[in-house]
This record gives sequence, C-alpha cells and structure tokens, in this order.
Amino acid sequence: MGLLERFKHALNPETEAQRDPEQAKRIAAAVLLLEMAHADNRHDDEEYEEIRRQLKTHFRLDDAETEELINAATPRAEQAVSLYKFLKTLNDGLSPEEKRQVLEMLWRVAYADRHLDAHEEHLLREIAELLYLPHSEFIRAKLAVTGE
Repeated sequence: MGLLERFKHALNPETEAQRDPEQAKRIAAAVLLLEMAHADNRHDDEEYEEIRRQLKTHFRLDDAETEELINAATPRAEQAVSLYKFLKTLNDGLSPEEKRQVLEMLWRVAYADRHLDAHEEHLLREIAELLYLPHSEFIRAKLAVTGE
C-alpha cells in the first residue's frame, strides 16, 4: 500500500473494526502475541507454536483459519509504529475477563521458551496497564501460566 493509499485509508471513517469487529479483535490479539514473541529479539519456534496454539484454542479456529489469522496479523505487526490501535480494538470490544484471557495468552507466549526476558516482562506489564487491568489481574494471569 502506497503513501497515498495509506493516507486515504487513515481518513476513511470505516475502520476494520467497524467492518468485521470479531476479525478485528482476533487480528489485534494476534498482533500482540507476535509482538510478545519479538520482545526478546529472538525468534524461537516454541513461541510461534504457542501463538498458533493460543489463537486456535481461544478463538476456536482450525489449522487453516489459524494460519490465515497469523498471515493477516504479521504485516500489521511488522508495520506497526504503535500498539495503540490494536489495544483500542481490544479495549472497545472485550470485557475485563476477556482482556485478562488475552493477557494470559501473552504470558503463555512469553514463557513458551521457559525463560522470561526483561523486555517480555516489561511488555506484559505495559499491555496489562493499557488494557486497564488491575495489577491483581496481571498476577492472576501470571499464576495461571506459571503455576507459582
């Protein structure tokens, strides 16, 4: 998409979330999961497998739908300067419990390689705050994943 097309798209009041709100929420969650996988500047196969598992399970997708979702989210994650648009989509479309579930998915990706990098933990904390989740929910999601 060229600069002119992106500008027109930005000015267009009809957003992806308005056209298909469910798909917009799935893409937003997938983008966050991809960002989590990249937070430690390593691209571990375990993290990508966990992304697939989380998307498939959480959104009740088959293998082809899961790959389609990842393929739709990948260029958005690569081109994103900010996560604001994706967080807004989730904040506008999810209940607090659903947002906690997304945070839990993020924890599962972060721990997929059995190591929590400082950058991953920072991103988890930041996303939890930007999803307006209290610290208790941050800890609850962590404990659900780590079993500590």
